[in-house]
Amino acid sequence: MKRKICLVLAMLMILSVCAGLVSCNDKADKGGASTTVTTTVPQGDDGKKNDKDDPKLYEDLPTGAYEGYEFKTLNGKVGYSIDTIVPEDTTDTLDAAIYARNAFVKEKLGITMTDLYTDGVEGTMKSLTSSNDFEYDVVFNRVEFQIRIVPLGTYLPVDDYEEYLNFDKPWWFTDAMNSIKVDDRGFELFSDMHLAYYDSVWAMAFNHEDLINNKQAFPYDLVRSGDWTLEELEKIIKATYNKPGEEHYGITSHAGSVTAFHVASDFKMIEQDDDAVLKMFEDETRFVEIYTAIKNALFTSNGPGKMNIIRGNADAFNGYEVGWVDSFVNGQATFMAGTIGDLRAVRASTFNYGFVPMPKYERDQEQYIGMIHNGASSAGIPATQPDVERTCVILENLAAYSYKLVKYEYYDVVVQGRSVRDNDSIEMLDIAFGVDERGTTRFVIDKVFIMGLSVAVEGEMVKASESALITLDGLRDGAEGRIEDIIESYK
Repeated sequence: MKRKICLVLAMLMILSVCAGLVSCNDKADKGGASTTVTTTVPQGDDGKKNDKDDPKLYEDLPTGAYEGYEFKTLNGKVGYSIDTIVPEDTTDTLDAAIYARNAFVKEKLGITMTDLYTDGVEGTMKSLTSSNDFEYDVVFNRVEFQIRIVPLGTYLPVDDYEEYLNFDKPWWFTDAMNSIKVDDRGFELFSDMHLAYYDSVWAMAFNHEDLINNKQAFPYDLVRSGDWTLEELEKIIKATYNKPGEEHYGITSHAGSVTAFHVASDFKMIEQDDDAVLKMFEDETRFVEIYTAIKNALFTSNGPGKMNIIRGNADAFNGYEVGWVDSFVNGQATFMAGTIGDLRAVRASTFNYGFVPMPKYERDQEQYIGMIHNGASSAGIPATQPDVERTCVILENLAAYSYKLVKYEYYDVVVQGRSVRDNDSIEMLDIAFGVDERGTTRFVIDKVFIMGLSVAVEGEMVKASESALITLDGLRDGAEGRIEDIIESYK
């Protein structure tokens, strides 16, 4: 019965798409004005707000008649995220939305779709690159794995085909793409087509009851005014962590939060100059200031008093009896910091909760910045692709109808319906995801290219060490040599 209901839902979604796009043009209009999107509900050319059902947002989508062409994707397993491209069934409403997206694009463009979901993406692509064979139109895999085979000539640079894609549209995540450019060249695409992007962005959940019982305001207004900072987080932690007679924490997370808080503070250990050429950070004073602030807020009292629980990289729970996720879900922590994939676990809790973006370091920082975990799936177009324009037409449509159908099902069912119990948190997640202009997202170059700097700092922080800068100085020569190798490989 559930399967039949989801199939009906999928068909209704397809019909709604068709109805909403009755006025759309049949041909691409590459020369027309694009819709610039900075918020969840973008502004149209007439000055009125558009939503996902406004046909003006989709009227310049490219089209084609591909006579049953089989569009094949190679899709690496992420492990912690929703990563479905071609659902095997529609028993889940999110899978039904993905099914509806695929069905509409297949009908519109005259294609079929198959997806190989596997752990063996790297080996397969190395073999195909070596033999100069074409097998898959697009390849999805964790970006840290994709990057490793870029130097083999596996994927086309985005510059080679960006004329066929409209990066002004809200379904392309250009901030994420730009954050891992090397020497102004990028090879990875991120869009609404693959939900691992959303599941990989860092944010925070908080326990409503802890704040209410301790007479603390919810941080939503702080976020809106631009005043949600590490200092404000520390104040709330200190006001709420101690429950008489209970083991309770101000915040729970793992060592990766150290890097996430650095990113949220707009600090990069590996920087990009104006041409996206990589270099080591130069402002050591700022590093020390931010490192100290994070250590004071999260780690200084992470000892016998157990003010916070931050799991170390080297041990399961940093000596604590309870896991970092369970401690929040069980009502034993005021905040939890992690990826949205981590935070979805809070739907098992019995208390009310909300979401907020990661805090700034300084109030005058322009945007809230969410770190994207290096396991997020990127899309690469193989260099052996014989018809790049066709591939881009299909990708543009799949991304667009993911925005129209899949993204909001993810929000409404996976996030809002099951994980978020107040409307403010939807606004907060838009900021965390970089959908709202008040927020942006960023990969950590050091982590994507596995250079070891961030991991070293995380280890120092978990120990509440003062020597992080000394540790980084010891790694500097190796990191600079690695940067030179990366730049050379991208040429």
